[in-house]
Amino acid sequence: MHRITVRRTPSANRRALPRRSAGLPAHWAERSRPVPRIPSARSGRAWAPRLLAAAACACLGAAAVPEPVPAPGPQPLPGPQLAVERVTVEHVPATAAPPMPACVPPAYGPEPYAGMTADPTLAALGAASCATVSCHGGPRAGNRAVHSFSATIWSDDDPHARAYEVLHLPRSQRMARLLGIGPAHEARQCLACHSVQDRAAATMPPDVRLPKGVLTDGVGCSACHGDATRWQQVHVLPVWKTLSPEARESLGFTDLGTPAARAQTCVRCHVGDATHDVNHDLIAAGHPRLFFELAAYQRLWPRHWSPRGKAESADDFTARSWAVGQAVALEAVANQLVHRAAQAEAAVAAAQPHRWPEFSEFDCYSCHRSLGPTTGAMRERPLDRPRLGRPSWQPWYAAAAGLQRATLDGPPGRDRPGTAVERSALDLRRLLSDDWAQADRERLRRVRMEAEGLAVAARRRAAEIDARERVVLDGSHATLDALVGAAAADRQPAHGQRADGRAADWHPADWQTWDAAVQVYLAMEAARYGGPAAIGVWQPSGMRAGGLTSLPAPRRQLDDLRESLRFPPAADSPGPFDPRSFTRSRREVP
Repeated sequence: MHRITVRRTPSANRRALPRRSAGLPAHWAERSRPVPRIPSARSGRAWAPRLLAAAACACLGAAAVPEPVPAPGPQPLPGPQLAVERVTVEHVPATAAPPMPACVPPAYGPEPYAGMTADPTLAALGAASCATVSCHGGPRAGNRAVHSFSATIWSDDDPHARAYEVLHLPRSQRMARLLGIGPAHEARQCLACHSVQDRAAATMPPDVRLPKGVLTDGVGCSACHGDATRWQQVHVLPVWKTLSPEARESLGFTDLGTPAARAQTCVRCHVGDATHDVNHDLIAAGHPRLFFELAAYQRLWPRHWSPRGKAESADDFTARSWAVGQAVALEAVANQLVHRAAQAEAAVAAAQPHRWPEFSEFDCYSCHRSLGPTTGAMRERPLDRPRLGRPSWQPWYAAAAGLQRATLDGPPGRDRPGTAVERSALDLRRLLSDDWAQADRERLRRVRMEAEGLAVAARRRAAEIDARERVVLDGSHATLDALVGAAAADRQPAHGQRADGRAADWHPADWQTWDAAVQVYLAMEAARYGGPAAIGVWQPSGMRAGGLTSLPAPRRQLDDLRESLRFPPAADSPGPFDPRSFTRSRREVP
């Protein structure tokens, strides 16, 4: 093992950076150092400091320390000249390093780089090592090499970068006090999604928190791209581009090249699972309700990578993201119900206290509605709703099950791929609508088995959509009206399936909720304004188009429809919602 020491001399070839780079957290700037510039006789460009170490590595076999090289003068030189005073190479004891798999050639193993990282945890899980100026933290530029300033975009524009800071807000601290879990920024229940704490579960004891320098990064690079312990040093080398996706995955890298892979990464926190559970207790304490749709997230949040040559460049990118994302989310919500029902079933069997029903599984706004005389709720026209006191199961995801079948496969039938998902979702909804609070072992077992069936159907549906050569959505008003009209025709359904294969238990009220209306809007958005993503650096749609007033009329009408669905200011619920008004406005969109 060798240590490389480089002593630089002050010169015009050395560019100093400020201690606090604009837009970067303070603990990143603390690691900033002056960057030496190495002139090249071939192009005159300035190269990253790692080339300085690379040049010194060539001296490892030398017996003597090279003589000092004077600063380059104005005359042309035959090769790169380093403005350094002395380069020394000394032998130091080797430190333990994680073994590299066979897919990485020995020449690219960790030995030449060991000892250059002060804290392996900070380097592998923190964002600071990724956000250096020489890697992904460069200044914004108008070119397409977005990877050189991707961390800058993430830090400045992405809410994930401030996920940990949210835990210090008064609302978060009040929630933690109500739940009795201690400070929010220290509670593992909160850190599971507001940091990369869960990424350390495989390498750290469960009762040990990550260093504060990692936690303050929020949902940083490793949350989505994987623990970089074994691939951080390799991915900057030419060999990285030659590795197969399977080889990269064996190093711990998460390939996010497809919408399906992105959806599976997002749902862990944005839908939930056994270790990332936003239940009714958390929502009642003040946590926003979770609902997820991949295409909308990709459209609204900043993209810190170039779409060129990636999934975004496909003509069906938005449609594929919507369709695959809905199927993956349905699988996640079904798996979460499996876990909750299994826990309640085990508790009932052991005659222990249990939490069933889990109210977050049901329609929030069927109960949480303001009935004051000034809210307008008392003046609403009566709607064709199911019996009062019987909330429906997951109106957001049940509507997604119907829409993914209607927009992708057309009318329902036994041979339609989406019919199995729709039928499974409606079977669960019917089971949980009858005596929904009952919690005996047999009923909980039925709920668990139905949820397992939905998870399997949704997983197969996601794989089937992902394998399609091209995904096309039919978001026409005729298709949407047919879906709602079928519900109106089946107001007195028989259990099971009709002779023509149609799912026979949609109720008209299922499409009169705010959740269903938003899902209809999102399907229209994906079908009408899909296609590839814009090339270049991410900007909000209004800025990209020069302001909302410059948008074409159909786009403005769709945006107006979206605005009608927004929550009132400082509210976590939609307030009074008129489905008839929404339907009229929806039909006016070309």
